[in-house]
Order: sequence, then C-alpha cells, then structure tokens
Amino acid sequence: MTSTILGPGKTMPAAGNRPLAGPDNKTRVDLTAAARTGHQLFIVGTLRPRGGPRPRPKHPADQPPDQLLHAARSRWRQPPLFEMACDLRGVSSMAPLLDPELAAVLEARAGRIAELRGWPPRTLGSVRRGIRILCSVHAVGEPIRASTIAQLTHNAVPSNHVLEVFEDLDALLDDRPDTMQTWCDTRLEFLVAGIRAEVDAWVAILRNGTRRRRPRARSTITTQLRLVQPFLREETAACTTLRQVTRDDITSRLSDRPNRVHEASALRSLFGVLKKERLVFANPMRGVRTSGNHVSVPVSLTGPEVDAVATAAEQDPALRVVVALAGVHALPARRIRALLLDQVDLPGRRLDPAGSNRPLDDYTAEAITDYLAHRRRRWPNSTNPHLLVSRNTATTTTAVGTLWLDRLVNRLPVSLDRLRQDRILEEAAATGADPLHLAHIFALSAKASLRYTAAAAQSVAEQT
Repeated sequence: MTSTILGPGKTMPAAGNRPLAGPDNKTRVDLTAAARTGHQLFIVGTLRPRGGPRPRPKHPADQPPDQLLHAARSRWRQPPLFEMACDLRGVSSMAPLLDPELAAVLEARAGRIAELRGWPPRTLGSVRRGIRILCSVHAVGEPIRASTIAQLTHNAVPSNHVLEVFEDLDALLDDRPDTMQTWCDTRLEFLVAGIRAEVDAWVAILRNGTRRRRPRARSTITTQLRLVQPFLREETAACTTLRQVTRDDITSRLSDRPNRVHEASALRSLFGVLKKERLVFANPMRGVRTSGNHVSVPVSLTGPEVDAVATAAEQDPALRVVVALAGVHALPARRIRALLLDQVDLPGRRLDPAGSNRPLDDYTAEAITDYLAHRRRRWPNSTNPHLLVSRNTATTTTAVGTLWLDRLVNRLPVSLDRLRQDRILEEAAATGADPLHLAHIFALSAKASLRYTAAAAQSVAEQT
C-alpha cells in the first residue's frame, strides 16, 4: 500500500505497518475499522473554515497604538540554545525581512513618535532604515538587544531614536551596561572585601533610595564617592571592615584637611546609612564638629570684563540668552539648562524659573526673542519643552547637558558664577545690603546671603 502525502517532506506510513485493531480483532490490523471510524488525511493548505475565509488583519499603520503594542507583545518566543553576538556590519536595509510584522509595527510607532517629537523627514527615514536592518537579521520571536541597536551608529542611523521606538516593547532586551556600577568598580577596586560590601550597600541606597530616603542624583553620588575615597584608601590598609573605625580616627583625619566640611558631610552620609542598615555597631561621626572651609569673597566685574562679555554674547543667540539669565537674573547653570518655555512669558514680560515670578527686563526679553526666532529657523518642528536646545536634544524632550553649556560659555572671558556674583552684589548695593531681600529674590541660603551682604558692605567701606 502506498503512503499518503501530509505536506512538504511529510508522509504517513502505510496502513499495513500501523497496529490498527478492530472490535473483533485485538492483535491484527483491520482495514475495515479504519474505513468505518473515518481516519481521513488532508493535504496541507487545503482546509477552509466554515463560513467563508477569515477576515484579513488590518495594516499595522491603520491600527490604534494600543493594538499595535499588544500585537508586538503577544507573540511567542523561541528560547535560544546559546547566545550569539549579532554583527550589523554589511547588512543592508533592502535585505528581505525575517519579521515583517514587527517591522510594520515599529515603523508605525516611529511615525507617531516623529509627529510628537518633531523629527525631520531625514531622521524618520534613517530610523525606519535602522528598523528594517534589525528586522532583516532577527527572526520571529527573537529578542533584539540594545547593544545590537547601538551598532546602528556605524550605519549612520541615530540609535537613541531607534531605542525610543523600542521603548516599552517586549521585543527589546536591554543589555546596556550599568555605567554607574562600572565607574564604582573602577574607583573602588582597591578596597578589601568587607569594606567594599559596606560601601556598595551605601551606594545602592543612594541610587535607589528607601521609603524615607529619596534617590540621589548621579552627580551627587559621584561627588560623595570622590570625597570619601581618600579616607577609604587609608582605612583599607589598616582595617577589614568599617566597624573598626573610631571617632578618633575621623577627627584626626579631618583636622588638617582643606575640604574638611564637605568630606565630613560625605562621611556622615556613609556611616549614617550603615548605622541605619545595622552594618556598623555605632556611628563614629556622631557629635563630630568641623570648622568651616575657606570662604571666597564675591568680587564684582570690572569695566573691561563687562565689555568683553557683551561683545562675545552678540556672536551667538544662545550665548546671549545664557549671559542674560546669569548676569541679569543670577540663575545658576542648572536652572538655565532646565528653564522651560512655559516659564517665559514674553507678552506679559514675566519670568518664572523654579516658581519665583519676576519681571522680565528689555535685554533678556530681546535676547530670548532673537533666540526663539533662531530656534524656529534651525529646528522648526522641535517639540522640546526647554528653552535651550541643541542638535542632539532638539528631537527629544531632555534638557541640554553640562558639556554643551560649558563649551558655550568658554567663549566668555569670565565664568557664569562670576556673572551671577556681580549681579547679586549689584542688588545688595542697591538695597542697602539686606540679606532677607537677597535670599528672597535669588533663592539664597542664609549663609550665602550674609556672605554677599558682607562683601557689599566691605566694598562700600573701601570706596568711602
């Protein structure tokens, strides 16, 4: 008897080789039982459901975002036998897609994000080209690693925009290294095992926080680690754990340190967390008092310096805005970078940085107006809510970085802090050196306002 075709490369053995028994025959094959019970075989692809063909699914671009996200999440994945690095060098976006469904979903998401972020057509085209490259080397259900997406920069594709398209999708496997942990491993590799475990517990609480402690910024963590690093280097040569550190060790250590106030603050945070987590028996920083560091005296700008600042500010609209915000409103660098468009009211001539509503002078209003015109010409579709944008942040919602601002103000003969000090000293001289007024206008602490009033009074005495 011949075999029956099941599909491509699949056959069913002949009935004579199958142990099919009938009701009256328990040991031998009974072909009449197969005819009565209906063992029917079908050719692959010939079955049709009752009621007509099934409706074809809609194109992903026509579906709402919720359905697109569900369609991209609900697919089954094949567990890999072993992990293998993916190399995108030489991969073309014109290659056949191994996962066309995911490619259509991602391209539709990229189009919607481009409308929200104001991506230019060239950026959207590059992102879609990167999506096709990824879907041409990843099969259905295969997760796409963030490290693989980072390789798209070699193909002239903005990998950060592609990662934004993959955000919140199960198809993305975020395997990016923890840069903060890498930095800590490099800086703290000299510690012994016991002290390293205690410092790691402190850093973990600083990064993640607790129910009563908010997480700290990355800059705060790195600054505190740099401050305690010399202390840890000395203690790791004499101790195996921070439980052996006494109060006398800390007081003798801080007695001759030039930056002892800031180092004491970092050590107070370290041992306070360890005592809270019961990793040390007693807090050696309890009751330790440190005298103040050397406090610098604010100095006003000279006439040539003011002229040089004004001349440099006229060369760049963004620099002119920064000079106006620092030299007229005495805003620090972090508030200048975080200033939003909603906090600037040009028709009403008001400026509201960090909740302090203040009048907007003519110089600052003219500088912001010129910069906004420059921004509309350079990035007409940008939806970034911040006032200052750069080439990298115009298509995102993040603020400009410190490196961008540092490069911008390097053209000035003085720093932003000098501009801010000159403005506060001018206000102190005009209002009779009132510390409460300075603290209210410029959001200064009590010590900072007293420092400026003392400098202003000293300047008036010298002039008299």
